[in-house]
Amino acid sequence: MKYRIQALVLISFLIFITNFSAQIKATEGKKWTVIKNLSDEFNGKKLDKRKWIADPEGHPDFGWIGRPPALFKESSITLNKGKLEIEVGKLDKTFTSYKYSTPSVYNYYGGIIRALKSISYGHYFEAKFKMNKTEMGGGFWLMSKNICDFKHEIDITESVGSISPLAEEWGKKWDKIMHSNTIHRKTNCNEAIRSQAVVYPEVKNSDKYYTYGCWWKSPTELLFYLDGKHVYTVNPPVNFNQELFLHFSIEKYDWNPIPEDGGKVASASKDDRTTYIDYIRTYKLEDKN
Repeated sequence: MKYRIQALVLISFLIFITNFSAQIKATEGKKWTVIKNLSDEFNGKKLDKRKWIADPEGHPDFGWIGRPPALFKESSITLNKGKLEIEVGKLDKTFTSYKYSTPSVYNYYGGIIRALKSISYGHYFEAKFKMNKTEMGGGFWLMSKNICDFKHEIDITESVGSISPLAEEWGKKWDKIMHSNTIHRKTNCNEAIRSQAVVYPEVKNSDKYYTYGCWWKSPTELLFYLDGKHVYTVNPPVNFNQELFLHFSIEKYDWNPIPEDGGKVASASKDDRTTYIDYIRTYKLEDKN
């Protein structure tokens, strides 16, 4: 009887995770079907390492450890009550990395998860989350392997939790925003050309859960959605036809510096220093019959 119950629970769970509906309608005669190895409801006790890598240097194709002074730490990633939590805060002691051409000094931490499997155009991506309330931010994005001339990035959405008093003028609305990019890096990996779009919702990103979506419809057309509503279309600067990897990161942006005293990253409560991700889902179009 015990094993029968366990089997029924497992079958019910498998049926449950494959029947989630995308917020957007499929094209005529089609339906959206969840891709299980690129979707997660975060209902377990630990991050599913068959899908995601939280160790910033543990992925076979990526090794970025975070933009100083905020280091990506695997321990900042936890699962709790059906949410993926990414905490930011102040390190116990300063850490200096010699991984890059110049020493990188870190006094704070955030976190990143990266998908193990890559994916290309023709799919719809969706994440529901609430941003932390600190000067750090980030969001939901895709990146190709680090190969010059062929390096592409899709930022489905990015924002910060709180505007620093040191922020660049153009970034002072980024605590209440959906901002999306398609970025192509040219021969010099740091020389980028991009197409981007933005919308400003009424409520701050840290005050409610928003659902952010992107239908990577073709190499030349990406449709973006906020809470199921189409908000803009982005046409990338070159054909986006590569395999990319899903990412979700909370990091430090140069244009929104952490104040010298650590600001809210150092002083806010744990709840306010945490970004809560309800789910990440990836869908493919299939025939209805």
